[in-house]
Amino acid sequence: MKTFFLIVHTIISVALIYMVQVQMSKFSELGGAFGSGGLHTVFGRKRGLDTGGKITLVLSVLFFISCVITAFVLTR
Repeated sequence: MKTFFLIVHTIISVALIYMVQVQMSKFSELGGAFGSGGLHTVFGRKRGLDTGGKITLVLSVLFFISCVITAFVLTR
């Protein structure tokens, strides 16, 4: 059981790292270096999250849940 949760946690972690890296590459221009990611501001051109942002959000929630469950299972 412990091994299963560790494998699931590792898969979610790697997927989250990959999606964050993909999201960061969108703002890798010179303006992104100074924090000008105007794409996700309140008054920016684009409203809401794109598909990659939604996947990243779901993976981050799954990562949080996986951390709690894995910590609980490993202490038992």
